Amino acid sequence: MDCEMKIFIGAIALFLGLAAQLTPATAENGTTLKLCSTTWGKLGGENLPGKGYVSDLAMRVFRHAGYKVETKIMPWPRCVELVKQQQIDLVASGWRGDNFAPYFDYLNVIVKDTVNFITLEGSPLQSGEMKNFYGKKVGLVREAGGLEAIFADQEKIEVVKVGKLEKLPAMLAGQRFDAIVSDPVSLNEAIKSFAQPFTYKIKALDPPLRVNLNSPLISKQHPNKDKIIADFDRSYRVLVAEGMYDELEKIHDLKVQRPD
Repeated sequence: MDCEMKIFIGAIALFLGLAAQLTPATAENGTTLKLCSTTWGKLGGENLPGKGYVSDLAMRVFRHAGYKVETKIMPWPRCVELVKQQQIDLVASGWRGDNFAPYFDYLNVIVKDTVNFITLEGSPLQSGEMKNFYGKKVGLVREAGGLEAIFADQEKIEVVKVGKLEKLPAMLAGQRFDAIVSDPVSLNEAIKSFAQPFTYKIKALDPPLRVNLNSPLISKQHPNKDKIIADFDRSYRVLVAEGMYDELEKIHDLKVQRPD
């Protein structure tokens, strides 16, 4: 092999080596990331496409970045605890807030939603301001990403906690509560999944109790945290520009509030 050919081949090898270092989907990223989520309307569920909207979104982004991804659906407290212990790499999506901040770092905001008081149509309660519920009983999902924290200093409101979102509408209709506290989109999607039609009309009261920013969560102690966050950010921006949200809305038949 002549000298010029050796130089040419060497230049190609150098170029390919540099390209591999600059591309997020490198062989190094070919390892498997484990994600978890929970049953939450069309946002999460064992039998949903991609196991639900937020898991589908997170997996698409990580796969674009070159990772292999697995998602498990499990009770919310267990999902959070296993990610905290690094037995699972990430929570597919959780609300940013003080309850998570000490233990987790956040990836990009992927969805916005609100938490509202929700009543039956015709209820005398017309405003979502906290003071209007003094002396009332409200229901919410136990350990649902910080809902309980909203009422931590509200001794004038009786809070009843249940294990599953799907239980709340029937309990509201049965007058077990004056109102329930939930993300209206997830609640409506849960109602649509009922085997028997839910014939009562409900309404979400304004102003909302809180506007939530939803992000994947990763333990602050995860050894590959910085790289995972950077890879996700890079691929997320590419996929958003390519119309990922429009595609997800068609697949999941769900319109979400997109981040600004």
